[in-house]
Amino acid sequence: MLAVLFYLACVGLLVTASLLGPVVVSLLAGDHQLAQRFSIYLLLGVFLFGGPALAISGRQRRIPKIAHLALVLLVWTVVPALAAIPIADISDLDALDALFEAVSGLTTTGATTLNTVEIWPQPLIFWRSQLQWIGGYLTLLTIVLILAPLGIGGLTNRRASIGGGGEIVAGQMRVFVLALNMGLLYAVVTGICFLAFFLSGTRAFYAMTLAMSAVSTGGFLPFDDSLDEILGVFGLFVFGLFLTIGATSVFWQRMLIGGKLARLAEHRESYSVILLILFLTVVFALSLVAVSANAAQEVVGIFVESFLNAASLVATSGIETRPGIFSLLPLIVVLFVVLAGGSAFSTSGGLKHYRLGGMLVQSWSELDRLVYPNAMRPSRFGSQIYDIELLKAIWSFFVVAFLTIGFGTIFVATTGIPFDAALTAAIAAFSNAGPVYEAGWAAPGTEPWAPFSAFSTTAKVTLMVIMVLGRLEVLAIIGLFSIRYWQQR
Repeated sequence: MLAVLFYLACVGLLVTASLLGPVVVSLLAGDHQLAQRFSIYLLLGVFLFGGPALAISGRQRRIPKIAHLALVLLVWTVVPALAAIPIADISDLDALDALFEAVSGLTTTGATTLNTVEIWPQPLIFWRSQLQWIGGYLTLLTIVLILAPLGIGGLTNRRASIGGGGEIVAGQMRVFVLALNMGLLYAVVTGICFLAFFLSGTRAFYAMTLAMSAVSTGGFLPFDDSLDEILGVFGLFVFGLFLTIGATSVFWQRMLIGGKLARLAEHRESYSVILLILFLTVVFALSLVAVSANAAQEVVGIFVESFLNAASLVATSGIETRPGIFSLLPLIVVLFVVLAGGSAFSTSGGLKHYRLGGMLVQSWSELDRLVYPNAMRPSRFGSQIYDIELLKAIWSFFVVAFLTIGFGTIFVATTGIPFDAALTAAIAAFSNAGPVYEAGWAAPGTEPWAPFSAFSTTAKVTLMVIMVLGRLEVLAIIGLFSIRYWQQR
């Protein structure tokens, strides 16, 4: 238990240190009063998390498998609850809406209860954007350090993950080195994205917040205007490019940077993500040409805008370049794309192409067995071999994921939300693609769907639970609350 508290304190210190960002933004904006308020929360966070971290350091011995899951649950519930305190204090939101913003930000969902973002001071907008950036980093750490080593939901990468249940003292330095290396890479990519936005003519504040949204595949924007009104063609391309990077596997990116071309060809999941983005780019472009009066003069702009919208859907960011773009496609197609998500080892949400590939491989094998009952063929998707245990885990996750979406839809619909709206909200929350819900799906001549700000307390709490479950692969939480496990302890 001491090890769990130690790592929870370390994550708390990370989030606390990020408060330096709003402090700097406040000072640059000349708002010294707001800088003092954020500084107070910074000092309180150092006291709250720094003391326990120093006191426990070196005393933890062994962390069992179930404690890994407890750590994951604590991080993704305690941290957003604490991050919501500055939001509730500085803004005019009540405690529930502030918590909704914090959970939505940390899970990179991007759903918001704000009808107007720009009424907030810039430091608070920056803090909200920073939360989703931190959430993307914590997502990668959660998958690589805990979920993949435990094989949650069929995730597996034995060469990249650190085995669970070992001696924490012996592996503590390895954990911090891996976290540091991944954090440096994450920060460098964000910095490159910021420079690209800045060189495209975007003002520095927007360039930084948009870079954090793109790299984390989050859905928060720092302004109320549509993207095409703020960014030029080059800026839209930069956004789409880094959303694509965010949707691909971090290990594929490492192999690409390291020049390991032979192994790159075996990583089919990232290629399936890229191919889907390219396919949707063509579909969006054709749809825009069909509804645009001067398409011949805007060929480059149409393809860049289509590329960004396609990347946003596949990366589960959910951001549109302008209102009504997603509604050019049927709602069922959009929901399928965001539910599929991106790569397993990425900041995107959804079921992940890795699992869909496994289910497709098994389905093909079963069909093949009808023709050749005695045939023996290995089941693989690129370099990944799917054995029976792995496929059981994948199908278990698939079933539980749809049960989560189903029950979530029922809970939201019983609060007075139309069923199609409730289903869209549940899928958007589970896939961490919140803005998809607000893409204007109501039929012509009917009332528009209620915004998240108009949802009842029950609906908001339900969506927050779904956001966390979607980010934590569902089965991790079920394993933590398994009565059979605790009866065998």
